[in-house]
Amino acid sequence: MRGTFATLALSLALAACGQGSSGGGNVASVRLANPQSEQLKGMSEIYRNLGLRRAIMDSGQRCKKSEGGAYQQDYKNMAMWTTHCVDSGDWAIFISPGGEVQVRKCTDAASLGLPPCQRSAPTAGDPSAAKKGR
Repeated sequence: MRGTFATLALSLALAACGQGSSGGGNVASVRLANPQSEQLKGMSEIYRNLGLRRAIMDSGQRCKKSEGGAYQQDYKNMAMWTTHCVDSGDWAIFISPGGEVQVRKCTDAASLGLPPCQRSAPTAGDPSAAKKGR
């Protein structure tokens, strides 16, 4: 009987957690798997840049050559990647867990309420970094 009472008391105490007036204490954050983004992370730099270039071109935009492609952050369950196209500037590529892709110009990010693009530091041995002054 004593064990049953202790179990009941513990159950009631746990059930009462988060019942206060704080209003947002028990909010769970769920991060969905994003296999396409993980695949990009595992690629060599040249293939990652080619993949990001293809995403831009598939959205109907111009990109002669993609450089400096890098994962930036998660944004609303999407992986945000950034890259620089030599002919059309900086781009943000958003990849959903289902593989859908949205492409936006970095210059439009603020007006669209998106996170600002952050250029990644050049990788060691990147010959293009020296001539661009990055």
